[in-house]
Amino acid sequence: MKRLLTRLLLVMSVAMLPALGFQIYTEHEARQTRALLVRDEALSLVRLVSGEQNRIIEGAEQVLTTITGAPAVQDSDTERCHRLLANLVEQSPRYNNALVVQPDGHIPCAAHLLDPSINGADRPYFREALRTGDFVLGEYTIGRGTGLPTIHIAKRVIGTDGRIIGVAVLALNIGWLSDQVEQLSLPAGAIVTITDRNGTILVRRPGQARFSGTQTPGDSRFLLDGKEIGFAEMKSLDQGRPVMVAFAPLAVEPIGLSIRVALDRDITFAALVRANWIGPALIMLGIMLALATAALLGSRLIGRPIGRLIGAAESWRGGNLGSRTGLGGEQSEFGRLGTALDAMAAALGEREAELRRLNTGLENRVSEEVAAREAAQARAAQAERMQALGQLAGGVAHDFNNVLQAVEGAALLIERESKGQERINRLVRLALEATARGASVTRRLLAFGRRGDLRAVAIDADALLAGLRELLAHTLGAGTEVSVVAEPGLRPILADKGQLETALVNLATNARDAMPKGGALKLRAAADIIEANTPAHPAGLAPGRYVRLTVADTGSGMDAATLLHVGEPFFTTKKTGEGTGLGVAMVKGFAAQSGGGVRIESSPEQGTVVSLWLPQADTGAVSRAALPVAPEAISPAGAIRLLLVDDEKLVRDVLAEQLEDEGFSTVTASNAAEALALLDAGEAVDLLVSDFSMPGMDGLALIHAAQRRRPCLPAVLLTGYSGDGVALALGTNVSGKIVLLRKPIRVEDLADRVHVLLTAVEKVG
Repeated sequence: MKRLLTRLLLVMSVAMLPALGFQIYTEHEARQTRALLVRDEALSLVRLVSGEQNRIIEGAEQVLTTITGAPAVQDSDTERCHRLLANLVEQSPRYNNALVVQPDGHIPCAAHLLDPSINGADRPYFREALRTGDFVLGEYTIGRGTGLPTIHIAKRVIGTDGRIIGVAVLALNIGWLSDQVEQLSLPAGAIVTITDRNGTILVRRPGQARFSGTQTPGDSRFLLDGKEIGFAEMKSLDQGRPVMVAFAPLAVEPIGLSIRVALDRDITFAALVRANWIGPALIMLGIMLALATAALLGSRLIGRPIGRLIGAAESWRGGNLGSRTGLGGEQSEFGRLGTALDAMAAALGEREAELRRLNTGLENRVSEEVAAREAAQARAAQAERMQALGQLAGGVAHDFNNVLQAVEGAALLIERESKGQERINRLVRLALEATARGASVTRRLLAFGRRGDLRAVAIDADALLAGLRELLAHTLGAGTEVSVVAEPGLRPILADKGQLETALVNLATNARDAMPKGGALKLRAAADIIEANTPAHPAGLAPGRYVRLTVADTGSGMDAATLLHVGEPFFTTKKTGEGTGLGVAMVKGFAAQSGGGVRIESSPEQGTVVSLWLPQADTGAVSRAALPVAPEAISPAGAIRLLLVDDEKLVRDVLAEQLEDEGFSTVTASNAAEALALLDAGEAVDLLVSDFSMPGMDGLALIHAAQRRRPCLPAVLLTGYSGDGVALALGTNVSGKIVLLRKPIRVEDLADRVHVLLTAVEKVG
């Protein structure tokens, strides 16, 4: 009896082994999945923290750029410089101090006044910034003026005459930096560590007070090296617990900081680990219960007749677990055995159903883990998109001008199609005025940032002022008396005529606003020669021959405090909604980019005089873009076929419709690959019109590839402004067969440029 019972229990144990093995395999796979989830989560978090620190450093770099270009710093005005830096630090708690250090280490001005004996020449960041001229991120230090933990950011200051004035420095508050990290949403048990280039810990969450200012252990120094984000397993500094660490070394932005995020795998996924142990525990419990039941029933039901047992066994072997011995009513040993075997058959059926339910549950849990991993990957992708968003901010002007191009083009098409419908035409004119205002905003931003496109031509000052007098007499109103005076025999001005007219109109409008009760406005042009070896010019001009344009009014004038800020971007004395603060800034940017300068003189109730110096043009100097085109040299529009390439469907469709309306034949492509495929297929086109900023191959690369295929193919490159990258790319690559135009552009202007290019190609040919 005992031997039979032992065999029965052994058989049942062997039957349970596949389920147990499957569960062990499933747990092994689950462990690997959890490890990958921890890795992905850590990499996502280190990108998040790195992006946040990069945003902070970029903000500091922008502030340093503003400081280095501030008139108070450029003029070495100690009192104004101190007020500027003190106001900056007061409004920005992230900075402990801001200062300007001269090349010899002397500190003439700072937000917080320092001991005169303090010299900054011994600071490594100062020496590096003075030597390289780049933005320099320093090391952990205790500020000598503030006594607070600090990391310095520095940039060399260059004067308008090219002389090195010194180094502008911002002292970034490490305590504030730690507070920013504390505010980040991180999982339980996450450890964030930020170190400087020397391995000194700047920020540690948790444990800021304990670890800040200490050195990274020698066995962890590898976290500072490398050129890309990495991953490692190690032990935490405080508790010595095994952690999985994602790290961004010093070479990854923000360059100069090492950032790492450590996750305790057990803490992070404790709930998941507990859930994964429930399945094996239930299986083991089921096995134990089954064996106990079999042992109990087997000891009581071994009296079953042999024949019935064999019949029942055959039936069970055929898969019919519903078959029974029929010995359950007997009181003999066979009866008891038959009852036990019947019970065993029933138990096997139930366990089979239970295993199916367990398998279903395991499949559901695996699906949940896969879904969780995909969600973590989605979060990582989202973090990368957010980081890229900061870089895309520089292309706002490009996207805005694309929108303006489409709106303006569509409005012009509507206007042509709605002849005689005055209400529609009025609405169209409003839309066109809005696009013009939008384009004006981008031009102003580019102008005061010194990034606008300038086409210098020789301008007759007498004719320019005469035309402005007629324009301003109608624009400024009857209360403003406008007069112009041009010195006889004055040589032409070398400047962009459109930008110059805009600058003078802006100054005249400001003068009108300063004379609400009316007054006199005088525009004057005179020659001015700056000799070499003379004292520094108040407008920072280099020696040479200039034309001085002055705009003088009899208005309310400005006090000294207001005059200090005139020309700063977005500074205005007008009421909200009446001015953007970009007018004078645009004039200064235009003058500097044209090789000239601006000076403003004013006092309360004595009016204002704005002097604008621009270079004189050589006799006969005319910009190539200004040369007239003989009408008879232009081919009929109907014979011209254009290939238009733009990845923005809205812009592409509207511009194609406008060109068709102008009489051109157009074929379109959404990217460079499509355009080159059309050319390779033998598509006959006279000229290529392409957007600059496109995914994959940009517009300039497309034009060069197209001209390698067809050397005589002229091209027009359109851009909505993508920053300095466009200017750098185009600076040495534009030939006589390529014209660069800024969006938004009127289709008539584009058509004129097409004719000019085709005429030039015909003459060369």
